[in-house]
Amino acid sequence: MNIRIILTIVAFVCISLNVTAQETPYTWRVSQDETRYIYADTAYVRASPDTKQSPLDTLLLGQEVKALETTEKTLSLKRLDLPWVKVTYSKNGEEKSGYIWQGLLSFPQIRRGETKFIFGVERMVDTTVTYEDGNKAVQHKFVIKLKIAVADKLTTSSQWKIPADESSGFSQTKVMSGLGLSNVQHIIVISFGGEACGIATEYYYHALTTDGRLMSLPSRMEVGDAGVYYHTESFVFPAEKNGRPDIITKETEEGEDTEKTDKQGNVIYKITRSSVGWIWDSTTGYKEIKK
Repeated sequence: MNIRIILTIVAFVCISLNVTAQETPYTWRVSQDETRYIYADTAYVRASPDTKQSPLDTLLLGQEVKALETTEKTLSLKRLDLPWVKVTYSKNGEEKSGYIWQGLLSFPQIRRGETKFIFGVERMVDTTVTYEDGNKAVQHKFVIKLKIAVADKLTTSSQWKIPADESSGFSQTKVMSGLGLSNVQHIIVISFGGEACGIATEYYYHALTTDGRLMSLPSRMEVGDAGVYYHTESFVFPAEKNGRPDIITKETEEGEDTEKTDKQGNVIYKITRSSVGWIWDSTTGYKEIKK
Protein backbone atom coordinates (compact mmCIF):
# COMPACT_ATOMS: atom_id res chain seq x y z
CA MET A 1 0.00 0.00 0.00
CA ASN A 2 1.23 3.52 -0.80
CA ILE A 3 2.84 5.13 2.26
CA ARG A 4 0.88 8.39 1.82
CA ILE A 5 -2.44 6.49 1.89
CA ILE A 6 -1.40 4.56 5.00
CA LEU A 7 -0.23 7.69 6.80
CA THR A 8 -3.51 9.45 5.99
CA ILE A 9 -5.58 6.54 7.33
CA VAL A 10 -3.46 6.15 10.48
CA ALA A 11 -3.44 9.88 11.23
CA PHE A 12 -7.23 10.10 10.77
CA VAL A 13 -7.81 7.21 13.16
CA CYS A 14 -5.41 8.65 15.74
CA ILE A 15 -6.94 12.13 15.63
CA SER A 16 -10.43 10.66 15.86
CA LEU A 17 -9.45 8.72 18.98
CA ASN A 18 -7.44 11.51 20.54
CA VAL A 19 -9.66 14.58 20.60
CA THR A 20 -7.44 16.20 23.24
CA ALA A 21 -4.39 16.21 20.96
CA GLN A 22 -2.58 19.53 20.57
CA GLU A 23 -4.14 21.70 17.87
CA THR A 24 -1.19 24.07 17.64
CA PRO A 25 2.56 23.45 17.81
CA TYR A 26 4.16 23.91 21.20
CA THR A 27 7.83 23.70 20.20
CA TRP A 28 8.36 27.25 21.43
CA ARG A 29 7.22 26.74 25.01
CA VAL A 30 9.89 27.80 27.47
CA SER A 31 10.01 26.18 30.90
CA GLN A 32 10.92 28.02 34.09
CA ASP A 33 14.69 28.08 34.74
CA GLU A 34 15.37 26.87 31.18
CA THR A 35 18.34 28.51 29.47
CA ARG A 36 18.09 29.70 25.86
CA TYR A 37 20.17 31.74 23.41
CA ILE A 38 19.18 34.96 21.72
CA TYR A 39 18.21 33.74 18.25
CA ALA A 40 17.74 37.12 16.55
CA ASP A 41 20.72 39.23 15.48
CA THR A 42 19.51 41.77 18.07
CA ALA A 43 16.79 41.53 20.70
CA TYR A 44 15.31 44.29 22.84
CA VAL A 45 14.74 43.73 26.54
CA ARG A 46 11.57 45.44 27.81
CA ALA A 47 10.49 46.59 31.27
CA SER A 48 7.06 45.02 30.70
CA PRO A 49 5.59 42.59 28.13
CA ASP A 50 4.77 45.17 25.45
CA THR A 51 6.46 47.46 22.93
CA LYS A 52 5.14 50.77 24.24
CA GLN A 53 8.21 51.83 26.23
CA SER A 54 11.76 52.29 25.03
CA PRO A 55 13.94 49.18 25.42
CA LEU A 56 15.84 48.70 28.65
CA ASP A 57 18.67 46.86 26.94
CA THR A 58 19.79 45.26 23.69
CA LEU A 59 21.11 41.71 23.50
CA LEU A 60 22.93 40.14 20.57
CA LEU A 61 22.94 36.75 18.86
CA GLY A 62 24.17 33.98 21.13
CA GLN A 63 23.65 35.78 24.45
CA GLU A 64 22.52 33.29 27.08
CA VAL A 65 19.36 34.08 29.03
CA LYS A 66 17.48 32.18 31.74
CA ALA A 67 13.69 32.06 31.73
CA LEU A 68 11.87 33.12 34.89
CA GLU A 69 8.29 32.96 33.63
CA THR A 70 6.17 33.08 30.48
CA THR A 71 3.32 35.56 30.20
CA GLU A 72 -0.21 34.86 28.99
CA LYS A 73 0.02 38.03 26.92
CA THR A 74 1.19 37.42 23.36
CA LEU A 75 2.54 39.44 20.47
CA SER A 76 1.98 38.62 16.79
CA LEU A 77 4.93 39.18 14.46
CA LYS A 78 5.93 37.40 11.27
CA ARG A 79 2.61 35.51 11.53
CA LEU A 80 3.76 34.00 14.82
CA ASP A 81 1.60 34.53 17.88
CA LEU A 82 3.97 33.96 20.82
CA PRO A 83 4.16 35.07 24.46
CA TRP A 84 6.69 37.19 26.27
CA VAL A 85 9.31 35.62 28.49
CA LYS A 86 10.72 37.25 31.59
CA VAL A 87 14.43 36.48 31.61
CA THR A 88 17.53 37.09 33.65
CA TYR A 89 20.98 37.46 32.13
CA SER A 90 24.49 38.69 32.80
CA LYS A 91 25.96 41.66 30.96
CA ASN A 92 29.18 43.53 31.74
CA GLY A 93 29.41 41.69 35.03
CA GLU A 94 25.93 42.77 36.12
CA GLU A 95 22.85 40.58 36.59
CA LYS A 96 19.83 42.05 34.81
CA SER A 97 16.27 41.05 33.99
CA GLY A 98 13.42 42.03 31.69
CA TYR A 99 10.96 40.77 29.08
CA ILE A 100 11.80 39.43 25.62
CA TRP A 101 9.34 38.31 22.95
CA GLN A 102 9.72 34.57 22.61
CA GLY A 103 10.18 34.72 18.84
CA LEU A 104 13.60 36.26 19.49
CA LEU A 105 14.77 33.27 21.52
CA SER A 106 16.30 30.06 20.23
CA PHE A 107 14.95 26.57 20.68
CA PRO A 108 16.82 24.53 23.35
CA GLN A 109 20.49 25.47 23.25
CA ILE A 110 23.50 23.35 22.38
CA ARG A 111 27.20 24.11 21.96
CA ARG A 112 30.61 22.54 21.41
CA GLY A 113 33.39 24.66 22.88
CA GLU A 114 33.08 28.18 21.48
CA THR A 115 30.73 27.02 18.71
CA LYS A 116 27.03 27.58 19.37
CA PHE A 117 24.32 25.88 17.33
CA ILE A 118 21.43 28.34 17.45
CA PHE A 119 18.17 27.44 15.73
CA GLY A 120 14.69 28.89 15.84
CA VAL A 121 11.71 29.94 13.76
CA GLU A 122 12.02 32.83 11.31
CA ARG A 123 8.36 33.22 10.34
CA MET A 124 5.33 31.40 8.98
CA VAL A 125 4.64 31.38 5.24
CA ASP A 126 2.13 29.93 2.79
CA THR A 127 3.33 27.33 0.30
CA THR A 128 1.39 25.93 -2.64
CA VAL A 129 1.58 22.14 -2.80
CA THR A 130 0.72 20.10 -5.90
CA TYR A 131 -0.55 16.57 -5.29
CA GLU A 132 -0.09 13.52 -7.52
CA ASP A 133 -3.59 13.95 -8.94
CA GLY A 134 -2.79 17.51 -10.02
CA ASN A 135 -4.83 19.25 -7.34
CA LYS A 136 -3.22 22.11 -5.47
CA ALA A 137 -3.56 23.33 -1.91
CA VAL A 138 -2.05 26.08 0.21
CA GLN A 139 -0.22 24.88 3.31
CA HIS A 140 1.10 26.88 6.24
CA LYS A 141 4.79 26.27 6.91
CA PHE A 142 7.36 27.45 9.43
CA VAL A 143 10.71 28.69 8.14
CA ILE A 144 13.34 27.19 10.44
CA LYS A 145 16.86 28.60 10.51
CA LEU A 146 20.05 27.14 11.98
CA LYS A 147 22.79 29.63 12.79
CA ILE A 148 26.37 28.77 13.66
CA ALA A 149 28.11 31.27 15.92
CA VAL A 150 31.74 31.07 17.00
CA ALA A 151 32.67 33.31 19.93
CA ASP A 152 29.19 34.83 19.46
CA LYS A 153 29.93 35.87 15.87
CA LEU A 154 27.67 34.49 13.14
CA THR A 155 29.74 32.41 10.72
CA THR A 156 27.15 30.58 8.59
CA SER A 157 23.49 29.60 8.49
CA SER A 158 20.95 27.41 6.71
CA GLN A 159 17.16 27.44 6.54
CA TRP A 160 14.34 25.12 5.47
CA LYS A 161 10.56 24.76 5.83
CA ILE A 162 8.49 22.42 7.96
CA PRO A 163 4.69 21.96 8.13
CA ALA A 164 3.00 24.36 10.55
CA ASP A 165 0.83 21.68 12.08
CA GLU A 166 0.85 18.94 14.69
CA SER A 167 4.01 17.42 13.20
CA SER A 168 6.05 20.38 14.51
CA GLY A 169 4.84 19.89 18.07
CA PHE A 170 8.25 19.24 19.60
CA SER A 171 11.88 19.45 18.58
CA GLN A 172 15.18 17.86 19.58
CA THR A 173 18.76 18.65 18.61
CA LYS A 174 21.86 16.50 18.48
CA VAL A 175 25.43 17.36 17.45
CA MET A 176 27.72 14.52 16.43
CA SER A 177 31.21 14.17 14.99
CA GLY A 178 31.69 14.10 11.21
CA LEU A 179 31.23 10.29 11.32
CA GLY A 180 33.88 9.80 8.65
CA LEU A 181 32.59 12.26 6.03
CA SER A 182 35.53 14.04 4.42
CA ASN A 183 36.19 17.59 5.67
CA VAL A 184 33.23 17.51 8.09
CA GLN A 185 33.76 18.47 11.73
CA HIS A 186 30.17 18.13 12.96
CA ILE A 187 26.84 16.66 11.85
CA ILE A 188 23.84 18.48 13.33
CA VAL A 189 20.49 16.69 13.54
CA ILE A 190 17.30 18.65 14.24
CA SER A 191 14.07 16.69 14.50
CA PHE A 192 10.42 17.73 14.61
CA GLY A 193 7.51 15.51 15.56
CA GLY A 194 4.13 15.26 17.25
CA GLU A 195 2.62 13.37 20.17
CA ALA A 196 -0.32 11.73 18.40
CA CYS A 197 0.09 8.34 16.76
CA GLY A 198 0.43 8.43 13.01
CA ILE A 199 2.32 11.74 13.11
CA ALA A 200 5.75 11.40 11.51
CA THR A 201 8.99 12.56 13.10
CA GLU A 202 11.27 14.22 10.55
CA TYR A 203 15.05 14.39 11.04
CA TYR A 204 16.93 17.16 9.24
CA TYR A 205 20.71 16.68 8.90
CA HIS A 206 23.36 19.35 8.27
CA ALA A 207 27.13 19.08 7.92
CA LEU A 208 29.44 21.74 9.33
CA THR A 209 32.62 21.51 7.26
CA THR A 210 36.13 22.04 8.55
CA ASP A 211 36.28 25.38 6.73
CA GLY A 212 33.08 26.60 8.44
CA ARG A 213 30.40 26.03 5.79
CA LEU A 214 26.96 24.61 6.63
CA MET A 215 25.66 22.12 4.06
CA SER A 216 22.43 20.15 4.02
CA LEU A 217 22.45 16.35 4.07
CA PRO A 218 19.66 13.89 3.23
CA SER A 219 16.79 13.80 5.73
CA ARG A 220 14.97 10.81 7.17
CA MET A 221 11.67 10.09 8.93
CA GLU A 222 9.87 7.54 11.05
CA VAL A 223 6.20 6.98 11.78
CA GLY A 224 3.97 4.26 13.08
CA ASP A 225 0.90 3.10 14.93
CA ALA A 226 1.39 0.03 17.10
CA GLY A 227 -0.32 -2.99 15.63
CA VAL A 228 -1.16 -1.32 12.32
CA TYR A 229 1.85 0.01 10.48
CA TYR A 230 5.38 1.33 10.93
CA HIS A 231 7.96 3.00 8.71
CA THR A 232 11.53 3.54 9.91
CA GLU A 233 14.57 5.02 8.20
CA SER A 234 18.15 4.96 9.50
CA PHE A 235 21.47 6.23 8.20
CA VAL A 236 24.81 4.47 7.95
CA PHE A 237 27.74 6.89 7.80
CA PRO A 238 31.32 6.04 6.74
CA ALA A 239 32.70 5.67 10.29
CA GLU A 240 29.87 3.35 11.39
CA LYS A 241 29.52 -0.41 11.03
CA ASN A 242 29.15 -1.39 7.35
CA GLY A 243 29.96 2.20 6.38
CA ARG A 244 31.75 3.02 3.14
CA PRO A 245 34.12 5.94 2.41
CA ASP A 246 32.11 9.14 1.76
CA ILE A 247 28.89 7.20 1.22
CA ILE A 248 25.71 7.92 3.18
CA THR A 249 23.31 4.98 3.12
CA LYS A 250 19.66 5.16 4.16
CA GLU A 251 18.05 1.88 5.11
CA THR A 252 14.23 1.76 5.14
CA GLU A 253 11.96 -0.83 6.76
CA GLU A 254 8.17 -0.89 6.53
CA GLY A 255 5.86 -3.23 8.37
CA GLU A 256 2.17 -3.65 7.55
CA ASP A 257 -0.27 -5.61 9.71
CA THR A 258 -1.25 -8.92 8.08
CA GLU A 259 -4.15 -9.34 10.54
CA LYS A 260 -2.42 -12.49 11.79
CA THR A 261 -0.66 -13.18 15.11
CA ASP A 262 2.01 -15.63 16.25
CA LYS A 263 1.67 -18.12 19.10
CA GLN A 264 2.43 -15.37 21.64
CA GLY A 265 -0.30 -13.14 20.24
CA ASN A 266 2.14 -10.70 18.61
CA VAL A 267 1.17 -9.01 15.36
CA ILE A 268 2.73 -10.56 12.27
CA TYR A 269 3.87 -7.85 9.88
CA LYS A 270 4.53 -7.98 6.18
CA ILE A 271 8.01 -6.44 6.12
CA THR A 272 9.55 -4.61 3.19
CA ARG A 273 13.15 -3.34 3.18
CA SER A 274 14.99 -1.04 0.81
CA SER A 275 18.03 1.21 0.73
CA VAL A 276 19.40 4.21 -1.11
CA GLY A 277 22.85 5.77 -1.07
CA TRP A 278 24.46 9.16 -1.68
CA ILE A 279 28.05 10.12 -2.51
CA TRP A 280 29.36 12.94 -0.32
CA ASP A 281 31.58 15.74 -1.63
CA SER A 282 32.42 18.63 0.69
CA THR A 283 32.51 21.03 -2.28
CA THR A 284 29.32 20.12 -4.12
CA GLY A 285 27.33 18.31 -1.40
CA TYR A 286 25.63 14.92 -1.76
CA LYS A 287 24.49 13.16 -4.91
CA GLU A 288 22.28 10.07 -5.13
CA ILE A 289 23.90 6.89 -6.36
CA LYS A 290 21.95 5.66 -9.38
CA LYS A 291 21.29 1.93 -9.50
